Amino acid sequence: MTAEFGVLGPLSVRYSGTPVTVPAGKARVLLASLLLRAGEVVPVDDLVARLWDGGAPDPSRARATLHMTVTRLRQALGAANVVRTAPGGYVAEVAPDALDLHRFRSLVRRGRYAEALALWRGEPLSDVRSDVLHAEDVAPLHEERTAALEHRVEADLAAGAARDLVAELRSLVRLHPLRERLHGQLMLALYRSDRQAEALAAYRAARRVLAAELGVEPGPALRELHERILIANPDLAPAPPARSEPVAVPHLLPARSPHFVGREDELAELSAHARRAAGPGLVVISGTAGVGKTTVAVHWANQVADSFPDGRLYVNLRGFDPTGEPVPTGEAVRGFLDAFEVPPARIPATTEGQLRLYRDAVGDRRLLIVLDNARDVEQVRPLLPGGSRCFVVVTSRDRLAGLCDTEGAHPLTLDMLDDAEARTLLARRLGRDRLEQDEAATDALVGHCAGLPLALAVVAARAAVNPHFPIGLVVEELADEQDRLDFLDAGDPDASVRNVFSWSYRHLGPAAARLFRLLGRHPGVTLSTPAAAALAGVPLPGAVAAIEELTRAHLLFEHGPDRYSTYDLLRWYAAELSAAEDADADEAADRVLNWYLHTGHRAKRWMTSDYVEPGLPVLDGVRPEEFDSFEAATAWFEAEHLNFVLLARAAADRGRCEYVPQMSVVSWNFLNTRSKWAEILSLGRLGVEAARRLGDAHAETVTRINLSSVCGRLGRFDESIAHSTRCVELSEAHGDDRILRKALNNLGMAHSATGRNDLAVDCLLRALEICHRQEGRPGESILLDTLATIHRADGERERALECLERALDLNLGAGDRYSAGINLANLGLIHLELSDPDAAALALDRSLEHSRAVGDRHNEALALTRLGDVRHAAGDTATARRHWRDALVVFRELGAPEMREPGERLLAHGTSVG
Repeated sequence: MTAEFGVLGPLSVRYSGTPVTVPAGKARVLLASLLLRAGEVVPVDDLVARLWDGGAPDPSRARATLHMTVTRLRQALGAANVVRTAPGGYVAEVAPDALDLHRFRSLVRRGRYAEALALWRGEPLSDVRSDVLHAEDVAPLHEERTAALEHRVEADLAAGAARDLVAELRSLVRLHPLRERLHGQLMLALYRSDRQAEALAAYRAARRVLAAELGVEPGPALRELHERILIANPDLAPAPPARSEPVAVPHLLPARSPHFVGREDELAELSAHARRAAGPGLVVISGTAGVGKTTVAVHWANQVADSFPDGRLYVNLRGFDPTGEPVPTGEAVRGFLDAFEVPPARIPATTEGQLRLYRDAVGDRRLLIVLDNARDVEQVRPLLPGGSRCFVVVTSRDRLAGLCDTEGAHPLTLDMLDDAEARTLLARRLGRDRLEQDEAATDALVGHCAGLPLALAVVAARAAVNPHFPIGLVVEELADEQDRLDFLDAGDPDASVRNVFSWSYRHLGPAAARLFRLLGRHPGVTLSTPAAAALAGVPLPGAVAAIEELTRAHLLFEHGPDRYSTYDLLRWYAAELSAAEDADADEAADRVLNWYLHTGHRAKRWMTSDYVEPGLPVLDGVRPEEFDSFEAATAWFEAEHLNFVLLARAAADRGRCEYVPQMSVVSWNFLNTRSKWAEILSLGRLGVEAARRLGDAHAETVTRINLSSVCGRLGRFDESIAHSTRCVELSEAHGDDRILRKALNNLGMAHSATGRNDLAVDCLLRALEICHRQEGRPGESILLDTLATIHRADGERERALECLERALDLNLGAGDRYSAGINLANLGLIHLELSDPDAAALALDRSLEHSRAVGDRHNEALALTRLGDVRHAAGDTATARRHWRDALVVFRELGAPEMREPGERLLAHGTSVG
């Protein structure tokens, strides 16, 4: 599924061939502004100038309006969204061939002017209203188009099409009367059409226009052309087309691997691109070391060889060969000339001459050319044939972005084999029966190799040497991470995983090499650029440059906007290098942990008013991120929350126990809102254990309080009571009223759930007494909501309503939409029980609005369940069933015990819950 964008005419967006409607007004101006500078960060001030045509009437609100416009645009684009937030502005991250402006410029750079000009559909962005945009961004496009027209005309003149060009050039001269090059081309077209007098008259007309408009004489080039036409200089005649001698049909492809498996999507993509490229085509297959780039390229090339009857060329450029230098251009092209059987006497002595002869030999032949294992763009570019019917496949560990940008290459990135493909590869080498003897060991073997074809091949070769050994013995040798790379050393440098990785690593610059090594000290699933900067202790621009180099080398992989990861074998290799070379590796691990803690706290400030500063200082070299909105803060947690458990566990293993309870606390609000119960439990248990090791009673209470809450939500009330009781004891001993208030609230909720409302009321009244003694009465709304639950359980619904309305007023006054959503859901339930369906529906609709705004899916599902009950009571069973089913879907995704409520209702009304 791909999105395509057009700016060379009315604004156009298509997704998988279907038009996407972009809202009128500021959203269209915003998208157009970003697309015209696609791939660049467009500063907020530039966007404001274009959206408000020079300047916003109220600058203080401009940024907020811009943010709303971005949100609206993203929603409208849906799956086609390419708008990303960046430091200081926004950027449209568009694939190289997905924007007509990019394709136009790429074709112009490659001299394919007619194809480039065919992309224009009319006046650029004619349906986007912004004077600033058209004056500053669109106007230069007209110059680019006119220059491309001039180049195309020049090429047509050189090809002998003078007579066909005269009418077009007369029209172009009228449209662009001050462009001397067009006047000169008209004169030359007339002269080559045997109309010398008209050519001279065209010069006089040009001279009059320039004098009248600018008060100047024609420039030297136009005057010289006039003089050459006057004397009928023979050099003005077009050169005759070059003629090539017949050459042999080359067949240089290596044989395909007999053990090739999978890659159906990649092979289909290659074939589809070859079919689309009726003229010249270029694909770059890139990927990490050992992922099978050469295998895929050679397999596909042999598969489609019959489609290239004029020959197949292949050369291993040895760009990352550990045994020597990359193949020089002269050596590669000489091999091609030999394959064409060009007589040695005809081969020039210089590389430049050989390249000219090579391109002459290619001519207009239908050739397939595989340039394997390229180091960089400079090694590849001279070998591109320029033939209009050639198809070139390049493989490299580098992405070779320059070929995509300037030569229009199609990028194809190889990922690891999936588990099914990995098992198939092993089965081909070892036999399916052998693998099926121990399925668990086979699964472990596949996991240890991380989907890397080279690792799987090495393991298979070792296992094949001892065909009677069970697979379990191979797994035992691979199980130790410290020795895994040793096991994957086949003795052959080309087949040793460690050696193959080293070929990529040794070509890195110092900064990228250091960051790669330190990746072995980052235990998270993914890594952002700011986190990488903290890990390396460098400013953000340095991290950006290092990450770009690592992704080009396929030692780091981008999974989304500013989200990077590597796979386990590379991580272990990096950790091995770091242990040998980085004396400060522990400090790097401390820095990234510190960055997560402090950035998490800055995000947490947007989620709760009950906030306490972290107890650990910001370390040198750490620059925590700042957030300017609730949405930005929650987006950060969405991207990073999976890392918190891994970081906390690694911190505990390294003895940095002081961080572990705080990692639990800082992530609580987000994880609770998103019902990430498993993560809360893991962080809580790690935090309690770390606090005990430290002997830190306060750290233990702030961590246990979260455990008590989530256990209560999960219906594990005995555990909730145990955690809450311990928190009460510790907070009383240390005079911590803040934690004591929370512990009593959780204890009251758990007692109420187990039928001990008398104990529950005692806990809540005591907590309220503590709350009223504290400045600002923190937590009062939570206590009132809990007390309302207890009153409702006792049948005192009017008292429950009074508590909930007071709690709702407090939360709305504080801007706490999360808590307000919970209050409203409970209000809706009580109104329903009091037979007031209109009030219930109003409260539940408002609850949905607040909960969806802050991403509280658990309360969203509760509100949907109760709203279904309201609709059912009103006789609207169809709507009720829809609400119950939506609630059931959310509860199932969250693994929440409340899923039984909408499920039972659906079953009672004859609706499947599958």
